[in-house]
Amino acid sequence: MAPVLAQLVLSALGSSTSVPILHLAPSATSIAARAGCVSCKFSPAYETTQRYAAADWAKNIRTLPQSTVLKRIASPLIFNVVVTTIICAINPIFTVPRLISLPHTLLGSALGLLLVFRTNAAYDRFWEARKRWDVVTAECRNFASLACTFMTAGQALPMLSLISVFPVVLKNYLRSSQSDADEMRDLRRVRSLLAPEEAEALAAVNNQPQYVLTRLRALGQGSKVAGVTEKERELMLKSVSVLGECVSACERIYNTPIPLAYSRHTSRFLVIYTSSLPLALVHSIGWITLPVVAMIVWALFGILEIGNLIEEPFSAVVDFSKLPLLPLTEVCRTIRRDVREIATFEQHARSHGVPLIQRVPKVRELPESFSELRELITSPNATNWSSSGATTSDNDSSSMIEILVDKSIDKLSGVFGLG
Repeated sequence: MAPVLAQLVLSALGSSTSVPILHLAPSATSIAARAGCVSCKFSPAYETTQRYAAADWAKNIRTLPQSTVLKRIASPLIFNVVVTTIICAINPIFTVPRLISLPHTLLGSALGLLLVFRTNAAYDRFWEARKRWDVVTAECRNFASLACTFMTAGQALPMLSLISVFPVVLKNYLRSSQSDADEMRDLRRVRSLLAPEEAEALAAVNNQPQYVLTRLRALGQGSKVAGVTEKERELMLKSVSVLGECVSACERIYNTPIPLAYSRHTSRFLVIYTSSLPLALVHSIGWITLPVVAMIVWALFGILEIGNLIEEPFSAVVDFSKLPLLPLTEVCRTIRRDVREIATFEQHARSHGVPLIQRVPKVRELPESFSELRELITSPNATNWSSSGATTSDNDSSSMIEILVDKSIDKLSGVFGLG
């Protein structure tokens, strides 16, 4: 009857939407079913995490033809190879203009600095995005833990479902290009986690992350019918506010690219540098200019393209091993798994006989400080200070203080098991 009464109270408060403010589930066992995860051992590392070592050099060379960066720079690489081939071919017939190598030597340092700054700026964006998703993970866990602490698992189910959906809708919101299979998988996941009315309401809005956060705020405010105090609601709403800040930060990264003038100037500088390089080398090394220019173009344009890749950390671009830049799918799966397990922690502890409160073991000996304090209070030096000119009221106050201190020591001794 309690869930039904709670629903009636909330309806009487004047909710304007068909989705209840606090949907109390009939049972908490549906949490695991809606999470869609099997119970097993997990490692904190994602399945897509890769660590490269010096011993991987042979594999890296062998997989060079499948390199994503190589495919993306194929156009400038082919262009420069064709230009270099033409220059090397006509040089014995027609003397091509000879450029001294000093300009390229001087400009090489400036070009290197431009590429380094460009790549560092892109990496800062990449790392900022990863840190924001780390905050999303931590706050989702924190919110789920608070909800399960302040309410029963059944009462917290709507919040747990929404907090499990939040990373999924945030990932889709930030990824403009996804395969149809990924979109259908995420759509099925959202529908399996939410109530039908909630899923329909979510699908009808454009900014789905903000909808989820708004619903979490409404559920947090309405949780007072479940006995949640004001301070406890403030803790949950604080986590929701932090998640909102993460959404804004991710939108800033997504909508604010590196200034276009900087990228264009670097690209033009690099094209002119590599296109004129054969004229400075062909007279001294002949046909060897072709592989040398090809290697230089591959290295420099590769660095530039790496910056272009990691500049958009939320993109679904994958390398030859089918791994995205950021493991957002793994992060979403981890959050769903952790939320599901948090909802069952208390039941799991009880099934193993873990008491709700760990009692402090009794102390068998009176602490030495208590004994010294008692001796100090009862010593003649502490009780005969009235002879030094103290009045009768002072003596009475002294006796009263002694009695109060003595009783306090006895109570402290009782706390430590000595009664």
